[in-house]
This record gives sequence, C-alpha cells and structure tokens, in this order.
Amino acid sequence: MNDYVILELKDTFVTQGLDTILKREFLIKNGEYSVDKVKIIIDYILKYLNESGNEIKDQETFGCGSWLIKFVFDNTYIQIHELKDVINDKNVYEFDVTLTSTFFSEQFDLCQKYGLVPKIPLLSQKAAVSKEIYNGSEVNGVRYKAPEYMTGWYLTSNSYNGDVKSLQVESIFYLIKARPDLVKYLALPVGYRFYIDEEGDDVWRDEDQ
Repeated sequence: MNDYVILELKDTFVTQGLDTILKREFLIKNGEYSVDKVKIIIDYILKYLNESGNEIKDQETFGCGSWLIKFVFDNTYIQIHELKDVINDKNVYEFDVTLTSTFFSEQFDLCQKYGLVPKIPLLSQKAAVSKEIYNGSEVNGVRYKAPEYMTGWYLTSNSYNGDVKSLQVESIFYLIKARPDLVKYLALPVGYRFYIDEEGDDVWRDEDQ
C-alpha cells in the first residue's frame, strides 16, 4: 500500500505523498466524518489502482464500496464527489463523501461486531429481491455463492412463498437507493443471514451452507 498522510484543514482533507504516483493529491470535503473514515475511502481507491494498473481520469466515475463517486480534476487536486441524486436519468454529484463514508462505516462496524471480514458488493452486481421490501417491509436476507455478476443475496419479505420466479433481479445501486437501511448488512460474507423489522435486527451463520 502507498505511504501517505491526510491533512485535516478547515473545510477539506488533503492527502500528502500521492502526487508522485497520481501526479496530484486528493481533495475531500471536510464533513461529519473523521480522518480514519476518509482513509478507508482513499485506501479502497488505491487498492483498486494498484491491482488493476489503471489510472484516474478527470470526470471518471468509480464504484467506491457500495456507492458511486466521481473524480474531478481542478488545477491542483483530484476532488472526490459523490452521487447525490438521479434527475431525469442523469446522475447528480456533489463535492462530498458523506454517504460513501457512512456506508463504509456501517458495513465495517457490523462485520467487526461479528468478527467477519467484509465482502462489499459492487454497485453493478445484483440481488434477488421480493418486491414487498420496497414498501418498507421486514427483510429476510441470506447470501449464497453466486456468479460474479450476482452478489449472492436473496432478500425476501415474510410473505415470500418460496417461488424464486416471483423475485426481481435488482442492482445493488437501486436497492440501496430504495432501502439505505439495508446497506450495512450487504457486506456480510457468503453463508450469513440477517433479519430486520421494525423491532430490530439479527445476524447469524446459515448452518445449511
């Protein structure tokens, strides 16, 4: 992993030590998140760059954990913007990483609680979903081994009758937009289940896998 530090300024965070490989430093808005939370995001980006050999391009979008960010070059820095809305099928980004940081934190914290290594799904991957969960119903979740384009998640309501043909195949991106309360569970690894309703939640190992 690349050696760098993060400087906390009044309104922004700035990396120091990455310009030798990126030709610029990252600039991140200073919001309601700590340096440690920002480092998780930067490390995730750097891990991808190191493993893929790709370079960051201006206006390029990137699936950062379970949310979408955009790299915006100014005269000096690579600003990190995140998706805030979709209006008329057009993605709207802002100079901020609040959602990205929140989703990462929730996923890491839940997995740490159960002593698990997070398996964060990509936004482009899909899950099998009962349509009732979009109405805010309770959710039974179980993650199976699956092809690369699928997360392995089956998310059903209590009214699910066992007929897999009744399930919708939905992208993680649209699932999170509809039910952001589920995002922290989606990093649970294969072989785990969760249940959530208005009274609380539970997470456990699926003994049948």
